[in-house]
Amino acid sequence: MKKQNMQDERIITQRLKITSEAYGILMIVLPVSILVQQFLLNAPFEQYAGEFICFLGISFYTIIRYMMLGLNIYGETKRAKSIPLVNSIVTGVVVTAINGILNYSKYAEKYKVDGMGYFIAVLAVTFISASIGCYIILSCLGYLNNKKQAKIQERLDEDELDY
Repeated sequence: MKKQNMQDERIITQRLKITSEAYGILMIVLPVSILVQQFLLNAPFEQYAGEFICFLGISFYTIIRYMMLGLNIYGETKRAKSIPLVNSIVTGVVVTAINGILNYSKYAEKYKVDGMGYFIAVLAVTFISASIGCYIILSCLGYLNNKKQAKIQERLDEDELDY
């Protein structure tokens, strides 16, 4: 007879909690590392490409696994419906700030000659485009997620009727 390794439920729960906390820390540290290398260190993309690929890979993996399992990607709270809109606005602000910093430092002399109106118009278009694009993507993900949840619920209801 093989010796089975029995683990206490409390130990398993604590390990899962530690892993979850490490994931959260990693998902904060990776983009911070990317931004520091890009803007403060003026590093070429090749230097922080690994962090960028890991961040996107982990993000896509998490979303895909949540959707495959039928878990709600935005959570179960009442505020979950506003998450796509809030994330879209935050994304628009971040993309606009990064674009503004990069463009102003590159074309500062041009903006002094042409005036700041053009620069502000570019930032406004950037904000609107990034926000709308992000909202469309997040809404599509939410729609697909809800569709998967409905399909799983339908299967569960069918199984319930069979008994």
